[in-house]
Amino acid sequence: MSGGSVDPGPTGAQPLFRCSGSALLHVLLYCLGCVSGPNVEARLYVTSGFTDEVLRLDPDDGSLLGRIPVDPRPGELDEPHAVAVSPRRDFWYATVAHGEPTLWKFELPSDRLVGRVRLGMGGAGRIGIAVEAGLAFVPDYFRSGGGEPSSVAVLRLADLEITRYLTLCPAPHDAQVEPRGARVAITCSLSDEVILLDSRTARVLARFPVDPQPGAPGSPRFRPLNLAWARGGDTLFVTLHTAGLVRGFDTRGEVVGSTSVGMGPAQIAVSADGTRMVVANRGSSSLSIVAIPEFTELAQVDLGVPHPHGVAVAGVGSIAFVTYEGDVQTLGGVVAVDLETGSELWTTQVGANTLGIAYVDSVPRSVSRGM
Repeated sequence: MSGGSVDPGPTGAQPLFRCSGSALLHVLLYCLGCVSGPNVEARLYVTSGFTDEVLRLDPDDGSLLGRIPVDPRPGELDEPHAVAVSPRRDFWYATVAHGEPTLWKFELPSDRLVGRVRLGMGGAGRIGIAVEAGLAFVPDYFRSGGGEPSSVAVLRLADLEITRYLTLCPAPHDAQVEPRGARVAITCSLSDEVILLDSRTARVLARFPVDPQPGAPGSPRFRPLNLAWARGGDTLFVTLHTAGLVRGFDTRGEVVGSTSVGMGPAQIAVSADGTRMVVANRGSSSLSIVAIPEFTELAQVDLGVPHPHGVAVAGVGSIAFVTYEGDVQTLGGVVAVDLETGSELWTTQVGANTLGIAYVDSVPRSVSRGM
């Protein structure tokens, strides 16, 4: 198992702003005065690519509650790609993928911008948040890099300082931290691999092919895009985009199960009870519901919308929220699906090229401001 190298990264990668000493003192005094209060409502956060925004929706009916700009270069289409909520529900993070890729940090429940950093890479992908390690992992999804290995940026959550760049593989796309927080899994979309990192040291623990019979170098057959961990952290589920498959691996890289889903599976999420995974099938306009650990497709729900992409599951595990990108005739939006019946609960059109989505069941009004 060979590892990736650590390098100082491209020049120009730097925080766009940080807290001053007086601001930090103000935040500290505020936190010392925090008291527990009732929780606020559940929320959905959805990225809108062509409008350079993250949209806040009501999970009950899909109504638009707020628009949060993530626009480092007004007038340019930089496209927010991914959004992720910290497991502690105190902050959420978004990547802007193109132009000048950046990572943005917002406070919960206020949605107040508290920091952003220019990443110094070709294209920022999905965000892995290792809370206990105090780190974030952002892959450089640089598809036009000619097949050359690109990097994963490792940042401190507290101040968004980039600590290192890991040169790992061509076009890494997703980074997901296992539930116990010890490992980070990275999909390598142009080399048909998955890489496991130690979340504290960023050391490569394992790397393995997603295809037992890999094709010629530089010609990926399966193109792993996104992944999700089983509740116990012992199994990793990976969407294989060009093969129409979801495949499960143990932490040694051994295949533990596989199932066909729709065409072009994109994002994947696991229900809170760990009994089902849901997969947005970009090429089939559908949502697959798959039993765990049987790897049996229980249903494939026709969504009737163009290019489903992102997926999140409500905390109780009975509702899936699916983003769809839209097309030249249709705005992007979100569909809510009852996983028990496969019925549509609501559909709302918001923004355009809607990709990333994150669900938070409730947010404490006063939380400990850590990372």
